[in-house]
Amino acid sequence: MGKGKRLLRNVGCGCLSVVVIGGGLLIFTPVGRAFQTLWKRGFFESYVNPDDDLKYKATETDNLKALYTAMMLYHESEGQFPVSSGWMDAIKPRIQTSDLAKGEAEKKLISPSLAGKTGQFGYAMNDLASGKYKGDLKDPNTILIFDSGDTTRNAHGDPKKLTPTPPRPGGNMGISIDGTVVKL
Repeated sequence: MGKGKRLLRNVGCGCLSVVVIGGGLLIFTPVGRAFQTLWKRGFFESYVNPDDDLKYKATETDNLKALYTAMMLYHESEGQFPVSSGWMDAIKPRIQTSDLAKGEAEKKLISPSLAGKTGQFGYAMNDLASGKYKGDLKDPNTILIFDSGDTTRNAHGDPKKLTPTPPRPGGNMGISIDGTVVKL
């Protein structure tokens, strides 16, 4: 092989190394994540609201959808829904997203109407789905997670018996096993 071809090969390998290392830095370092934020949101928006994507802003519907997504991730990896007596603990690793600051994802487990009340969560899992495969539940409208009068962590039971009285602001909500958010 001639000197020219070896030089081109070495330059090509060097460029590839720069691309691989640069890509790794953009994905796996805090500076890289900051650059991703700038890219996603735009430089001006990031300058005006620098920590906007690091804080979780809860709404009832967003929480239920996030909990549902975490439940489905659990279901997909484990082949069933979690046992209801420990459902929050089981899905907790699946609610964190890369654009949230540490500890912010846990807010998805707390009903917005109970935000700031230490030790209160406000959601429960329907015991009918406990440890079951989604296909084993005949009715796709079966409620999976719902607003609960039992505000302890890992609350579970029957949605007809545990919904808060009086209803939460905006009404009591739930999400079915097919992912539909409903008023209870």
